[in-house]
This record gives sequence, C-alpha cells and structure tokens, in this order.
Amino acid sequence: MLRLLTSTAAAALALAAVPVAASDGVPQLYTAFTLVDPEAEVRTPDAWLVVRDGRIERVGQGEAPAGEFERHAMSGLYLMPGLIDAHGHLTAGPQRVTVVDGAPRIEIATGDEFSRLNGAIALAFGATSVRDPGGSAEAAARYDAMVASGEWVGPHALHAGEVIQPPPFSGQSFAYPKTPAEWDAEAARQAAAGMTYFKLYTSLTEDELALGVQAARAHGLIPIAHLNGVSWTRALELGVEQFEHALPTSPALLEPAARAEYTFGADFMTRWWELADLDGPLMRELVAQLVAHEAEVDLTMMVNELLYFTDEWETRFPEFAGELPDYFHPEMLAALEPNYAAMKAIPPEQVARSKAVWPKVLAFAGMLHAAGVRLMIGTDGTGGSGLHYELENHVEAGIPAWEVLRMVTSGNARLVGLTQTGRIAPGLEADLVFLRADPVADVGNVEQVAWVMTDGVLYEKEALLEIARGIANAARARGGQ
Repeated sequence: MLRLLTSTAAAALALAAVPVAASDGVPQLYTAFTLVDPEAEVRTPDAWLVVRDGRIERVGQGEAPAGEFERHAMSGLYLMPGLIDAHGHLTAGPQRVTVVDGAPRIEIATGDEFSRLNGAIALAFGATSVRDPGGSAEAAARYDAMVASGEWVGPHALHAGEVIQPPPFSGQSFAYPKTPAEWDAEAARQAAAGMTYFKLYTSLTEDELALGVQAARAHGLIPIAHLNGVSWTRALELGVEQFEHALPTSPALLEPAARAEYTFGADFMTRWWELADLDGPLMRELVAQLVAHEAEVDLTMMVNELLYFTDEWETRFPEFAGELPDYFHPEMLAALEPNYAAMKAIPPEQVARSKAVWPKVLAFAGMLHAAGVRLMIGTDGTGGSGLHYELENHVEAGIPAWEVLRMVTSGNARLVGLTQTGRIAPGLEADLVFLRADPVADVGNVEQVAWVMTDGVLYEKEALLEIARGIANAARARGGQ
C-alpha cells in the first residue's frame, strides 16, 4: 500500500511550499558549491553566486563578497542552470477510455489538482522551464496565471493547446476541426488563450496537415507534429517546424522493398525500425531536409525504451521495482495500471525484437546530432521527473556528456525561444538547480536534486514533493483509498 495521509489538517499543510530563501530586495549569497557551466564546459570549485530580485547579480570563485546578504552555504553541491524539459505535459491528468454510443472514446482529464501536482513534481526534479506540447488551452492558461501569481509553484511553461486528432480521441485535450473555417477558428482560439504551439497528431491526412500549418501560421502559432501516416519529409515541405518522438514511422520513409513488407500494427514501433534503412536515400534526404529547414526534433527516446525493455523495468527504471512514489495522484496511478499490465504482457518474442532495434534508435539520434539537426531533450512525462533517463539515452547515442547537459539547459532555451534562462550569467533569471552529485561524471546525476530555484526563490526538493503528496493524499482521503 502507498503511504496514506488521511489527516485533513496535515494534507492542507502540505499544499503550500515554504521557500527557504526569496530574493525580494534582500540579496542572497550562495557559497561553497561547484559551478557547472555546460556552455563553457567548465566546473568551477569553491564558487559563489549573488541573487537579487529574482535575477543573477554576480558570480565568482574563492573569497565571497562582503556586505549585507542572506548567506547560504551549499557545501558539496553542484550548481547548474535549471533544467528545461522540452516535452512535459503539465496539465495532463489520467487518460481514460470509455464507450459512448457503442464507440470507444479516449480522453485525457484536466483540472487544477493535476496541474498543481505536476508543476510541483516537475520543479522538484529541477525543471524550471517546460515546453508543454499539447493539452487543454484553458488549463494551460490557468496554470500560467496561477504560477505567475505565486499561488501555485511550478516551472515556467510554453504550451500547445488541444491536440488536433480525429476520434476516438476527444474531450478537453483534443480537437478535430473539419472545415477550413473550423481550422482557422481553432487556431485563433488557442492563440487567444496564450498558446505558443499548434499540435498536429498522428492520424491526420496530408491535406489536414496542410490546413493545420496554414491555420497555425495565420495566428502566430508554431506548427508541431507527432506523425505516423505523413512522412517527416513531406511535413517539412508543408511547413511543420518541430517533430515529436523518435518515431518517424511513416511507410513513405521506408525504401520500396521494405515498404512492401510493412503493415501498421500494434508492434509498429518495433516493425518500422526493423525495416528502416538509416543509410538509405530516403533517410539521408530526411536528415538533409531537417537541417535545411532548421527544424527541431524532440526524440523522447525513453518512450521507446519503456516499451522495448518491459522485461528490464526493475533495472532500467528502478521505480518500477516496487510501489510507485506516494506523490503520484491516485487517479493517474489507476489509469496507468492497465497500461503497464498490457506492456508487461507483450510476448517475449516481440520484446526480443524490440530490444534488437534499440541500437538503431540510438544510431538515429547520433546521426541527427552529427548532421547538425536541432535536437531538443524532453520526457513526454508531466515535466522534469525522468529527465535523467533521457539524458542517459543521448549519452548512449554517442553525444558527449557536456553537450547533453548543454542541450537540456541553454540548448533547449534557445530552441524554444527563452532568452532569459538556461545559463548562469549576470542579469539572467535565477532559475537554478543544486545537485548532490556531479552531472558531468554521470548525466544521470541530474536526478540528485537537493534544491531548486525559480525566479530567485529557493525550494528544497522534499518541500516541493510534499506539495504533490498533499494533493495526492487529499485525493485518496476523498476517495476512501
């Protein structure tokens, strides 16, 4: 059983995190840490940092400056820029499958409870900014407003609104316009709600994709896509600017002989990679076009890894070795259980095939990086939690650790258009993370968060997780679980 907290008073107390330090006119001085600078590829021991009014004022090494400061000794810790998750669904609640009038209906629930919990967890794991590629525009706008007001604690975010996808997907997080006027109206609505991206999804036709790009651009939104049918190469021609997942799984990207063997099915994430020729002319042309169009790709290889290695979860994903953390929302846990059970039931023969294509997925990532494709790093989670797995995958793909750390900080910042974060330099926002272990020695150490700072406000990791626990425990108490 997950640890339950049924006391209403205790649960309420956990809903508000108490910052350890806040730079509100009084300068904060942090000392005795090792500064990790991915941009310069330098570790600076015995470093110090001054934060005032939410921004970095000074950075140095050795003897700390004299003056009136609130002082914080961070001995033995490693300071990095705050992490940026380029694929975190901050407002997403549980996915639910129902039957309405005899037809299946797939929905992703939203609500304040889920947004508050996700934001706290993301920040606890060092994500001070998140690119949220799809969900309810209304929920996203509310999340932004509540974080900006200080009532909620969470990362800064850039969002896509409702994902554009035909049935059976429906409900708060999906939309499916059918006429040019409806496409335009949907993009206009999302833009008016403050969205940055317009998310086009797997089952759209080429004509629908073209309408989506046109509508997005007419209203100042960036067209992004997760595609199965339409190839990435064709989508680039139509104007898609960013691609999600290491799943360029269109038959059109398979060489003709392999294409004749391909049938889309439940094992498509494996079968397509079995047939793909990374050295063939179609894939070489795709890579060249990604570079020529300056398109961004967010690989989220941990999605592949999670599905391919279902017989190794206990070692690859230690949280699956026992009960999931008690800060997970009970409704989300309940929704995950059948999905995990189905994944665990994948036949051993298919698991073996999947594991065999994993090196090809890694090779694809390495090939894109070597060619100069603009790669973002994200999780496809709720933001932050699990980011260390994706960094480890990029290192396994042959990308140096320093470069991976740069990608998840200043690299992601540049690609999503955040100019005031992602680096540690005077004048920038004080979005920072203190780690207990050296991330250069092992990029997986980005999980070892001790403290995280957003806009100059410092929080202990456990205090942030306690927010999530309070929300989760209140939901359990309400449900009698």
